[in-house]
Amino acid sequence: MAQPSGAQSALLAAAHPGESAQTEAPGSEGVDRAAPGSTNDAAAPPKSRVNYVLGAIVGSSPDYAGGAERSYSLRPAWAVEYGRFRLSSSRGSALMGHGLAARSDSGASATLAESDRFSLRASLRIDQGDDGAGSPRRRGLPDVRSTLRARLSTGYALTPRWSIGAGVSQDILGRDGGAQISLNMGYSFPYSERTRVSFGVGAGFADRQYLRTHFGVPASAAGATSPLPAFDPKAGLYSVDAGVDVMVALSRHWVALGGVRVSQLQGDARRSPLTVEPVGYSASVGLAYRCCR
Repeated sequence: MAQPSGAQSALLAAAHPGESAQTEAPGSEGVDRAAPGSTNDAAAPPKSRVNYVLGAIVGSSPDYAGGAERSYSLRPAWAVEYGRFRLSSSRGSALMGHGLAARSDSGASATLAESDRFSLRASLRIDQGDDGAGSPRRRGLPDVRSTLRARLSTGYALTPRWSIGAGVSQDILGRDGGAQISLNMGYSFPYSERTRVSFGVGAGFADRQYLRTHFGVPASAAGATSPLPAFDPKAGLYSVDAGVDVMVALSRHWVALGGVRVSQLQGDARRSPLTVEPVGYSASVGLAYRCCR
């Protein structure tokens, strides 16, 4: 089942648009700059339009939102970027930009508008389903089907350290995925030129279809294929969360990261018979190589 994503956006998009233009990229210190008109004033080589990042992340999280069991994973973190367009995993997009620039939408994304403080992006991403095989409490319920979600997100840098963001996503394949809205606020603290600590809080809202699919128990299954009672959740706030991420640019090409996060289900999602532990904790560490910025 998809995890609530309110704070993820805040943490991963914490590097602000106006800040990267004023900060020297890691690995560039000590480089001599020739005066204009001197014999050493050669034209800079053109920047590569194709960039990529490839790494791995080890993580631990609840088996599903509201689940009591733990799930452990080793998953790839990757991104490929060409101009304004990017194809990436959720963490790969942030790793691509750390210490240089930042964009955090996962999947296939494109920048629609961008300025020193404001950004507007559109993206497509795959929302993984849940057949209940790894979650005993979900057995006997209809599968949560995988689908494709379209997302529109925006961010605004209030100051060089504080930022706010919002996003809306919709299942575009009609597989009962519904719609979600996320709101977030982040604070990014540059501990050093190479290390950034980011704090974030967020809230997630969803329509009735999304909550029925992820937290509902249909009457046709209650007492028949599932021992759980029937439950039909309503639309509204379903999750709040907070977390901290640390990213370290070990060099211009190597980036390490670590993060912890806590989330709490709200409203009908918390009252669902599927919810055993309304408060969930997750942690992750990873390492990645990026080229060719």
